[in-house]
Amino acid sequence: MNRRALLAKVHIGAKAMGWDTQAYRDVLRGRFGVASAVDLTDRQLGEFCDYLKSQGIVFKPKKQTNNKDNYYRLPKGDLNAQKRYIAALWKKLGFKMSGLDTRCRKQFNVDKFIWLKDQNHLQTLAKDLWNRCQKKGLDPRPNSQN
Repeated sequence: MNRRALLAKVHIGAKAMGWDTQAYRDVLRGRFGVASAVDLTDRQLGEFCDYLKSQGIVFKPKKQTNNKDNYYRLPKGDLNAQKRYIAALWKKLGFKMSGLDTRCRKQFNVDKFIWLKDQNHLQTLAKDLWNRCQKKGLDPRPNSQN
């Protein structure tokens, strides 16, 4: 692990412990004889992180973004343009793309949005999203930048 990451862990751990600046510096002086984590060696930073872990601090990994939440792949088909438009409105409203499957499952009893073939269902969904965009002040017309 690089030095910057270890320093970040030390500061996150100190905050999680509820230490103010003085308490944090007292712990550093008591354990390593320095007043700042910047003065610690890489090995000492690792030891301090291990100490914080032993005190119950849990360092969570950085949250990975899931492309499925931002992207929906549509297969080729005759309803593709309408589905792309619905997906664009969905994204414009700020909803996660994975929620489109949930909506179709609940409203139309179809497990995946891409499997939705009924023209009436697609029109119902498009009208609802159109109205939601207008209520939020977003331009629901195709190719609009708003």
